[in-house]
Amino acid sequence: MMTRVAFFTLLLALTAGPSRGVWAQPLLTIDDAVAEALAHNRPLAAARSTIAAADARVRESRAAWFPRINVSEAWQRGNQPVFVFSSLLAARRFAAPNFAIDALNHPQPVGFFRTSVGVDQLLFDGGRVRSTVRAASLHRDLADTAVDETTSGLRLAVTETFGRLLAADAARRAAESALTAAQDDVTRARQRREAGMVTEADVLSLAVHVSDLEQRVIQSAGDAAVARAELNRLMGSPIDRDYRVVEPGGPAAAAAAPAELAALLAEAEQQRPELRRSAAALALSETSQRQARAAFVPQVATQAAVDVAGTSFADRASSWVVGGELRWTFSTGGADRARLAAAAAATSRARIEAEDARAMVQVEVVSAVRRLEAARARLTVGRAAVDQARESQRIIRDRADAGMASATDLLRASSAVLDAEAQRTAAMVDALVGVAALDKAIGRPR
Repeated sequence: MMTRVAFFTLLLALTAGPSRGVWAQPLLTIDDAVAEALAHNRPLAAARSTIAAADARVRESRAAWFPRINVSEAWQRGNQPVFVFSSLLAARRFAAPNFAIDALNHPQPVGFFRTSVGVDQLLFDGGRVRSTVRAASLHRDLADTAVDETTSGLRLAVTETFGRLLAADAARRAAESALTAAQDDVTRARQRREAGMVTEADVLSLAVHVSDLEQRVIQSAGDAAVARAELNRLMGSPIDRDYRVVEPGGPAAAAAAPAELAALLAEAEQQRPELRRSAAALALSETSQRQARAAFVPQVATQAAVDVAGTSFADRASSWVVGGELRWTFSTGGADRARLAAAAAATSRARIEAEDARAMVQVEVVSAVRRLEAARARLTVGRAAVDQARESQRIIRDRADAGMASATDLLRASSAVLDAEAQRTAAMVDALVGVAALDKAIGRPR
């Protein structure tokens, strides 16, 4: 028996990780876990980076309202007649000898330097730029809602994983406690067997129960290791980081009852990221429709330019030109009308999707409220059941010591304690997750 216990202890130590006292482990609460995840989670950091890109696109689209300046410096040299003629004329160096037929047909090579500064300003475009700026701003809103959705989902994922780790640790502790008691029961049963008070079958039944508890300890330790690794990933921590999770004392498991359902639905209507995203998507499709309609409106622009040109770099003459432009482009194949029809269809689809998203959010809120209420009720019952099962086990063990209870009674009492503890832990975890699920369903920051 000692060899088997030593082997089991070694196996449990290897499963649990580095050897250290449980009280030496740092403590981790659910609030600490959520805070670390929000600060260091890598997917969330990637989602936040999209906001900076969206901000830059908004600034880029707004730049279309401002004049555009074009600056160029050019140099050319050649004896092409038209080039020489125009270069001398632009440099104010054209003279009477240049009109000679031979000079016109066979000019001497000329170098031409030209500096040009031009300004383009859009005056009217039928709302194209305004729609582009509006679309970029809506994409910025979509990036915001994406971050909010990721944050909300991360909080729920951290809470669920934290709950799994709590449940696994609680199951391990309960199994270890039951294992210690079961080993004592086996020792006492063997002593009574020697005295003829119990049979070999009773001893074997208790030994089988010990083996089952050993397997439960190993299984729960493995489940805890997996949950801890996943929680470390969500928090952006090293996978092998070790700590001891702390069971919430009250706020998570015994928080105040939710408000009236109508108030929760109204709050979700205002705060839920998915509803804000669907509203932004609808506004974006309507903006695209206005952009498509703007294709039927002409554009008006003005330009101004100043040239400084000459046949040498230091000696130049200046000139200027101003003008305006009216641009009106039509598609003979009906592309503009087709684009407008597609935008109208997309707007109709976005409106329907927004209505469906609202209905889905309402279902999630109702479901989250009912599940939280059920979990809290189960937690109250589970706590009482644990106390009753432990008291029953104590009474049966006392009776067994007096020879008035069988091994079957001991096994039944031990299983009842384990089941009651498992149900209490499950209800506690469900209540903890239920609060986070309700916050996510409403879109409420935690």
